[in-house]
Amino acid sequence: MDKSVIDISNSQLLLTYTFVIIAMIITTINGINRNKEFIISSIRMTVQLFIAGYVLVYIFDKSSIILSALMILLMEFFGVYNIVSNKKKRLNNKIIFIITISQLIGTIFVLIFFLLIVVRPDPFYDPQYLIPLGGMIIGNAMTGIDLALNQILNAIDSKRVNIEGALMLGATPRMAMDKIIQESFDTAIIPTINKIKNIGIITLPGMMSGQILSGISPLVAIKYQIAIMTAILSAVTISVFLFLRLGYKKFFNKQYQLIRNEE
Repeated sequence: MDKSVIDISNSQLLLTYTFVIIAMIITTINGINRNKEFIISSIRMTVQLFIAGYVLVYIFDKSSIILSALMILLMEFFGVYNIVSNKKKRLNNKIIFIITISQLIGTIFVLIFFLLIVVRPDPFYDPQYLIPLGGMIIGNAMTGIDLALNQILNAIDSKRVNIEGALMLGATPRMAMDKIIQESFDTAIIPTINKIKNIGIITLPGMMSGQILSGISPLVAIKYQIAIMTAILSAVTISVFLFLRLGYKKFFNKQYQLIRNEE
């Protein structure tokens, strides 16, 4: 397996936007006007990826621990930003802080363990390993926290009377929120579990496919994929657990009363 990957010319790349046009036609036929979103998303994706590509080329050439760390922190920042910006209601600063801390602890711990104990690149901050692995771990942890946050916000809106009733009967915030926390945790980790179950039978994930396309033996690619998926599962679980265990308290004031998100 020593074949080099086939490069895609700019003209060939332009042809792939035919798929976007097909998607636009299908949605239009079905009476759904998403053409603007398709166009904006495609342009944004293209610009962002080319910028990221040039930045990564520079970082890979320099192989600097400072540049690699800054790239990881930038990913963490945008991960938190995407969680917060997707919400219809503005989140209070305490919740945002918990989201940030939960994601940082869950992802950095798993990433450091993965690099130092499992892969062991030399140097350990080799951007060829640190950045793509960090991106996958952070991205999945972000999704997990986002799902948990959506679930807990929806539950508080729909079950506010039940929660306040439990508090009036003497329940602590933890007791009143226990079932909601459990359901939110389950909602957040189920997609990752399903993804792991289906790998190798229904899907060949992006990391594995990319390595195979670059000429790496499928057996080596499989080992990396197993390793990164277990790391992702751990990062999602830790991040979501921390967010729910620490975050639910921020929905209550000192008098154990539910507060509005903006407070």
